[in-house]
Amino acid sequence: MRPLRPLLALSVAAALLSPLAVLQASAAAPPALAGDATVIAVIDSGFSPYHQDFLADRMPAEAAGLPLKKAPDTWLPGFPKPSAFASYSPLNLTLNGADGTAMDKLHAADAAQWATVKESGSKGVNYRWIPGTKVIGALTFGTEATDRPVDRAAFGSTGTIYGSGGAEHGMGTSSVAVGNNHGACPQCLLVFIQYTSQSSAERALTWAMKQPWIDAISNSYGFSAGVAVRDRVYNGTDIVTEKAASERGQTIFFSSGNGLENAFTVPNSTLTSSQEGPDWVVTVGATDPNGKDYTGTGKPADVAGIGTGYPSAYNSTTVNNGAKFSGTSNATPQVAGTYGQSLWQLRRALPGASRVQAGGVIAKGTAVRCGGCDLKDGVLTAGELRQRLFTAALPTEGGFTDGAAGVVESPAVADTRWAAEGYGTFRGTLNRSGNGAREDVTRVVGPALGTAKPQARPAGETEWFRVDSFCRQHIWGTWSGGAYKNDKATPLPAADPVAWPTRTAIQTGCPALTQPPKPIY
Repeated sequence: MRPLRPLLALSVAAALLSPLAVLQASAAAPPALAGDATVIAVIDSGFSPYHQDFLADRMPAEAAGLPLKKAPDTWLPGFPKPSAFASYSPLNLTLNGADGTAMDKLHAADAAQWATVKESGSKGVNYRWIPGTKVIGALTFGTEATDRPVDRAAFGSTGTIYGSGGAEHGMGTSSVAVGNNHGACPQCLLVFIQYTSQSSAERALTWAMKQPWIDAISNSYGFSAGVAVRDRVYNGTDIVTEKAASERGQTIFFSSGNGLENAFTVPNSTLTSSQEGPDWVVTVGATDPNGKDYTGTGKPADVAGIGTGYPSAYNSTTVNNGAKFSGTSNATPQVAGTYGQSLWQLRRALPGASRVQAGGVIAKGTAVRCGGCDLKDGVLTAGELRQRLFTAALPTEGGFTDGAAGVVESPAVADTRWAAEGYGTFRGTLNRSGNGAREDVTRVVGPALGTAKPQARPAGETEWFRVDSFCRQHIWGTWSGGAYKNDKATPLPAADPVAWPTRTAIQTGCPALTQPPKPIY
């Protein structure tokens, strides 16, 4: 347990220190190409596919042409053959998108269909898709004989594979990521993977990370060694597969956590968690809509979304209602959806079908005439898009820019903010101008296409993230895609506890940290 003392010191230190316009106009947009489709996997405890957020006929016009009544292996580039699964079949449901329709009644009418759902595990993956929805994958990873007993209450499950109503945590995460009404990427397709235990969550993640046709994975959960507190000391993730997936081109998002008490008071560290700590994972923190960081969220983080009062399908009972969602659980799919929306637009900016994921490349087509932009060679890499995502985030605490109102405030310089929200925050639907989700994506896509200049970044940001990358690589392994390169051209900055107290605490304390023991299931 020796690594815990420096870890806690870092937590306490962090706590105390304190695009193309045509692509955005549905009427003028070119028809959807299956070869540009963008897929986000959400791993969570359950959801209901009856909600309008997931119905194919409620998708934006530019995505309406995708053949979502057909089996995904027949049209989605990169999707495996049916023989890759233990079973592979549609889940034909009663879909009624009329406002006010109760989802539990639809679920009851489909009892016979739901009874056919099988769990996936060591004996194979039982894959279902839901025709007439954007859910091209619906599967659950169950508890193996060697697992600890399932605590359904702890994992938010009602006991069914997919809840009859929308009270599930997964309704919030899925709708915020890809929902037609609430999502950052309503054009994106969904693979929903339910887990029923701690180890089944890891098996679900490992399976998803091996699928090159899944572009991004959103994970709004986290495990800890502690029982009374969420310390995020954990080492159960398949980081070898995870690193390979990231280098292949898949982007994995993990929530940083809501603090030791899950109450935004005392922060939990993310550094010694195999879920949030590796340098190849995008760790997402949360801020509030007023531009103030949550002191008690997980630190350090790469980027942030909104952590309170966010519109979603959470707690929905009908096909169109819902409640506001909060925490890093909301922020993570919000940011993952922003990434997915950006990828969707950039793929469509490349003439012809551009869908690909290999060797770090995530879009490929005819070169775009854009000067020195990312698509000048007809290739977009995951590294390029991740960096565009990071540098499109707006710093809070004086760093928010309200373009619609013409108000530009000076950027924050205190390095405590970088620990809490990383490069900055995406405000999504809660942006002050009312067009937040679109403006968030424009800040990513515009510079990638050469149609807009990148956001100005605050002084000291590059050095701060170089130290953060150094620490994560020290604990979890080297990675060529990180801000830290271990070369003479990019040395670590000098320690400066006065001007850069949090950065210095990480830099000086990190060498004493090691990977925690692996869990015994």
